[in-house]
Amino acid sequence: MSEPLRRDAVIDVLPSGYADVMPRAQANAKAAVGTVADANALIAIAARSGDARLIARAEKILERYRGRRETPDSLRAQAYVAQYRHDFDTALKLLDRAIERDPRDADARLSRAQILLVGGDVERARSECASLAVGLDADRGLLCIAAVELRRGRYDETKKLLDHWIGRASPKGESARHALLMRAETASRSGDADADAWFRKALAVGPRDVRTLAAFSRHLRETGRPADALQALADAPASDHILLERALAAHQAGRTDARDLGQMLASRFELARQLGLEPDLRDEAEYWLTLRNDPKRALPLAQRNFEHQRDREDVDLLRRASTAAESPQAWAPVAAWAASQNVELPSPQRGAR
Repeated sequence: MSEPLRRDAVIDVLPSGYADVMPRAQANAKAAVGTVADANALIAIAARSGDARLIARAEKILERYRGRRETPDSLRAQAYVAQYRHDFDTALKLLDRAIERDPRDADARLSRAQILLVGGDVERARSECASLAVGLDADRGLLCIAAVELRRGRYDETKKLLDHWIGRASPKGESARHALLMRAETASRSGDADADAWFRKALAVGPRDVRTLAAFSRHLRETGRPADALQALADAPASDHILLERALAAHQAGRTDARDLGQMLASRFELARQLGLEPDLRDEAEYWLTLRNDPKRALPLAQRNFEHQRDREDVDLLRRASTAAESPQAWAPVAAWAASQNVELPSPQRGAR
C-alpha cells in the first residue's frame, strides 16, 4: 500500500459511532481485549452501517468468552455474528444454549424467532413470537408477530398490529425504526399511496441505516422510480448491498455509470473470495441476473441462497432467475415450502429490476 501524498488525505471513513466505542478499549491493557458490551456496540454499528469490518472486530473480542467463560450475553452476541455471516445453524445453536441457561431470556427468544423467520420456518417463528408476547416482552412480541404476518402476506392484519404498536410507542429508538420500516414495506407491498411517507418516517428515526435505505431504494425501483432511488442513496454508507442497490437503480435508469458500479461490485466479490469469505449469495445472484444478464449463472446462486434464506426478496429472486433461465422445475421447492408454511407467494414485481 502506497503512502498518501498529502497529510490530510482521507484513507478511510469509519461509520458513525465507531469513535465512541474504540477509545474504551485503549484505556489500559486489560480493557484492550474488550468486553461483551464493546462487542455489542460494534455489532449495533455494523447493523446500521453494513460495515463487516466491525463484525470481525466484535468476533475477535468474543473469542475470550467461549467455553467456560461464556455467558448469556456473550452467547447472544456470538449468535448475531454467526447470523451476520449467514451461518444460521450455528446462530440457532448458540441461542438454544442461551435459552437453556435462562428460559426467560427475551432477547435470545426474539433473535431465535427472527432467524427462524429468515430461514423460512414460519410456523416455529410464530410460536416463538407468541411466547415472547404473552409472558416476556409484550411490545417486542407484538412486533415479532407482525413480522410473521408480513412474511405470510397478510397485509391487513400486519397493518392493524403495527398501527396499534406505533400509536402507543415512543417514536424513537431501534424498535420504532423497525416498526416503521415494516409498516412502510407493508404499504409498499399493498400498493398503498402512503408507502413513501412511511419510509420517510422510518428514515427520520435512522437516517443512515442501511437496512432502511436499501428497502426504500427497492420500493422506489419497483415502482418505476430509479432516479429517486439513486437520490435516496446519495449519502448512504458504502456497504456492499448499498452498492448493489445503486448499480441496480443506475441500470434501470439507463445511466452510463451502471457498468462501472457493477464492476466495483464484482471486484468486491472477488476480494471477499481472496480473503476466504463467500459473497452474499442473494447479492451475487442479483448481480449475475440483472447487471450481467446471465440467468444460467444466477440460478444456482439463487437456489443455494433459498436453502438458507427465504425472505420475500429471496423468493422473488429465485422466481425471476428460474423464469429467465427457462427452468420451471427450480420453482417447485418454493411452491411446496410456501404451502407448508401458509405463506402467500408474491406476485411479479411492479417495476423492472
